[in-house]
Amino acid sequence: NTLHEANRLNTLCNNILLAAQLDGGAYKATKYEINFSDLVEGCIDDFIGRYPSRKIEANIIEQIYIMGEELLLQMLVNNLIENALKYSPKESGIKIVLQQNATIIVLQVIDKGIGITDEEKKKIFEKFYRTGNENTRTTKGTGLGLYLCKKIMQGHNGYITMTDNTPQGSIFAANFSV
Repeated sequence: NTLHEANRLNTLCNNILLAAQLDGGAYKATKYEINFSDLVEGCIDDFIGRYPSRKIEANIIEQIYIMGEELLLQMLVNNLIENALKYSPKESGIKIVLQQNATIIVLQVIDKGIGITDEEKKKIFEKFYRTGNENTRTTKGTGLGLYLCKKIMQGHNGYITMTDNTPQGSIFAANFSV
């Protein structure tokens, strides 16, 4: 438990520092061509290893390349998968889809969790915003994950969206222009 908490606090500190650097324009990304398919599959494999009892389904098109910074893209993928697992019932699975057409690459992380109210959808990408009521919230977090995802996507000439999953849950989509 101590090791787990130390890792969580380390991640928190790194996220706060990265957010400050991105906000202040101090973070200088070094972009190069990355096999995004391999990066996403590696992130998925890590989560399967950490959560062997959780069902994680993947539909990844192979050999999708993008210009980007590996560390930031890894953080993007990890934040989206971690949120899907965190806010979904343990018995329900999540699905990760990576596809490309002529003009866009789309990474979707789909869950069957509690979903997000229409009022909160307007705020979820704000810095330090967390869904739910402070008195009833049971999940740990800082409200930085989705904010960082938005900033990472902006730095990669893309955008992130959230839509409802039917009949329940959320779909987060990271959209990269080709």
